[in-house]
Amino acid sequence: MYRHDHPDSDADEDLGHEGLLEALVTHLLGSDTLEQLCTDADLPVLIDSDGDPVTLTARTYRDAGVLSMNRGIFLDLSDGSAFGLTVTVSRRPGAEVTLRH
Repeated sequence: MYRHDHPDSDADEDLGHEGLLEALVTHLLGSDTLEQLCTDADLPVLIDSDGDPVTLTARTYRDAGVLSMNRGIFLDLSDGSAFGLTVTVSRRPGAEVTLRH
């Protein structure tokens, strides 16, 4: 149900809604430090037991080796905690969707 407006459409095969959202969130969370993201969002900064800001590594479930049929983002924090953000489909579009580059 996806139409590609790009000559290299094979590279876009994974970029349906779920893949696009997964790639976007992974990029956003990996594009800056957790400290800077919190500061930009006017949120408190997580500080570890040594008094240093907690850092974040964001990877897709596939890249992190998470065994799941869903798309998602795996978050490793330097304080030892880990989180998964799963992208699930609640409803599909009613018409064809085009990817534009």
